[in-house]
Amino acid sequence: MPDIEDMTPGQVLAEASVADFIKSLGLSIAEAQKALDENSVNQMGEFITPRDGLGGKSLLDIGLMPAFYHYQHADITCSMQLSLKVEKNIGVGVNLSGSFNDNTTSNASSSNASSSSESGSSTRTSERTAQIEITSSSTGALTIGGQSFALTGSDPISRMRALRDAVTADTTAGVPRLLFEPADATFTITSDAPADKVRTGSNTVTFLGGGFDRAIIQVDTDAATSYVFNGTTTVTTTAQGSVAAYAAHVATQVQATGISCQVFAPTDPISQWYFDTGEDEVFTASGEAATANRNITQRLIDLSQLVIRHSLNVTIQGYADAQPYRDGSQPSDLSNQQLGQRRAEHLKRLLTAHGVPDTQITITTSTGAADAQADVAGGGPVDNVRFRRTDVRISGRTAYYLLCDAPGGTDITGVAPDKTTPPPGTGNGFIYLYRPTPLSLSSDSNSCTIDGTNFAFSGAAVTSGPASGTPEAYAHNLMTSINANTGVDFTSSATGNVVTVYRKSQPFRLTLFSTQSRNIQLSGSEGVTVTQQFTRTTSSSGTTANTGNRTVAVGASLDVRYGRQFEMNVTGNSSISARLVSIPAPPQFLETIKTFLDQGNGG
Repeated sequence: MPDIEDMTPGQVLAEASVADFIKSLGLSIAEAQKALDENSVNQMGEFITPRDGLGGKSLLDIGLMPAFYHYQHADITCSMQLSLKVEKNIGVGVNLSGSFNDNTTSNASSSNASSSSESGSSTRTSERTAQIEITSSSTGALTIGGQSFALTGSDPISRMRALRDAVTADTTAGVPRLLFEPADATFTITSDAPADKVRTGSNTVTFLGGGFDRAIIQVDTDAATSYVFNGTTTVTTTAQGSVAAYAAHVATQVQATGISCQVFAPTDPISQWYFDTGEDEVFTASGEAATANRNITQRLIDLSQLVIRHSLNVTIQGYADAQPYRDGSQPSDLSNQQLGQRRAEHLKRLLTAHGVPDTQITITTSTGAADAQADVAGGGPVDNVRFRRTDVRISGRTAYYLLCDAPGGTDITGVAPDKTTPPPGTGNGFIYLYRPTPLSLSSDSNSCTIDGTNFAFSGAAVTSGPASGTPEAYAHNLMTSINANTGVDFTSSATGNVVTVYRKSQPFRLTLFSTQSRNIQLSGSEGVTVTQQFTRTTSSSGTTANTGNRTVAVGASLDVRYGRQFEMNVTGNSSISARLVSIPAPPQFLETIKTFLDQGNGG
């Protein structure tokens, strides 16, 4: 049977079996006629039975006959009403709702420095920067918010340091960090001193010498090896099962002879340098940083000579710790990254001044205080000198390096296995030796020439400063000699054993950092130029405020509805009208009854 929704009314009517219905009505009339006839026949017993009231006669004897009834006419009426209803319903409903509620409490100035409070409890401060240029020979002053800071000091670097220290120490100035760097300048600098004692660059004169015996042992094989330090000191070792264990074993055996020995794994920095908080100079480090930087001049000489001798490539990366500024505000991630980057650049300048080619040095982008912040989150201290550092790594190193110092007068000479001739190759052995080099430069015959002007060397002791004959003493005395010559257009500064030369008109670029939202006006005099002010705030339209909580809600619903409804009503009525008449008993019937009675069976 097909789906009712696809049928025509005629098909539905055919399926309703109307013919069967009419047939059933006709058969019912016939069955009624039969029942009437049987009833009439059954009455004969009553008609032929003698009755006492009739004198023993029967109803039949007195002329009564049973009546027979017959449907003379039978009319069958049938009516039918057919109602068919088929419905389909497909509905699709889409509902998209959203709400945004922003009740955040915030106060934000229109400048780069803005403070805001969120949820009424936490405070966030943005950092602003300003830019200053100060010529190398300037003796002027920088004014910050009406407060004057004079430049003091006998050389450019001393004046920059003094200004930095004064400004950052004054909490009313609102500048907790100040970094400076010189612009590049090139000079023609030569020297008649031996190259292993004096190294000249495009704007530097570096004095090399002094120190004590040093050596680097390369370990890349776990094999028993005897290390000869000199004619009287030999260290015997045995295999330990791994290169790492063997390197530690060698160090222990060397230390037993009185020579200090430090192990550097292949991934370890070969050298690390430490800084004071917020600063980017190793020679001005104090406290823990200065202790970690002990023998700084000799270490710089050793490191640079190792890199030069074996044509090594090095990477430098600087870091910062997680300390807040003096006013309790936090440096931005960007300013900490800049500080780490400047620390790496500072060390690169020192290495190039010692003769390391610029092409052999790569600076790795600083991650700022990220490592320090992770350490603080794990319970570490906020003030942590080990994160105020710069790492120097030798690119591609796969061997362990053992750095051996013999400061007690023990010579390191005539070593074996001797791999000091470049390239060192593979296998265990000495790859680097440093022998102390007394400077003893003669002021009569040793000097340097800067752009045609000659300056004699002097190793005289400096009052309350470097001792006589030290690289630092030679550097300090050369700086003094240059700066005393008013007839030249350049000046200089000494940093440890390095003298850096500057044009008098050459500007230092200073970056000032502040987290305060107040207006901080800068001005300068006598070679102090403000190139970028702190962005100012305004009270009329520079602040926006919102209060409360921020809620974002988005809702979406998809409603698909499919319905099928079928309704069929078949209604009708039928009637039978029949005319029932009484007729005499059939003659045949009467004759049969009479014959029966005559035979005596009626009795």
